[in-house]
Amino acid sequence: MTGIQIKEAAEAYIDEFIDDPDALKAINEAIAEIGDMALMDETATITLDKDRGWTELPEDITTVVEVEDDLGNTYRGYRVRGNNLISFNKAGTYTVYYRRIPKPISGIQETPEIHEAYHHALITFVIAWWKLKDDDENPDGLRNVERFKEKSVRVFNALRRRRTPQQIPVIR
Repeated sequence: MTGIQIKEAAEAYIDEFIDDPDALKAINEAIAEIGDMALMDETATITLDKDRGWTELPEDITTVVEVEDDLGNTYRGYRVRGNNLISFNKAGTYTVYYRRIPKPISGIQETPEIHEAYHHALITFVIAWWKLKDDDENPDGLRNVERFKEKSVRVFNALRRRRTPQQIPVIR
């Protein structure tokens, strides 16, 4: 769904017109609220010339998920400092798998980059945002904030589930 479609769905619920700038602001606020739960995974290839040297990761990183060496083996000899500094025990080339925050949309015609399953939660947030805009105690607005949180967590749990069969090692 594009921002326009999200806005139109919210308008159908509240039976009022929402200005495009307001809808854009509400959608971006919802994306920020979803944050790390969006499960936006990225990779970065890092080459270091010296042991234990620090290098910067992208600024939008939230957590390092895994690191592999240049042979594709899981590498555990790394340290993370703050949000975006990483150090490796040995010089070399590493692939860093990390999670990042989703980018806000810059125009109402854009489609949010988060998983499509979150789009209905975005609609619910826009409804809540609009209802609470002038009356911060609006019961329908407060109820829709809770619905947004519930939907977001439900989608997060569904996306986080393992979809491959697990193997159990047999020790004899």
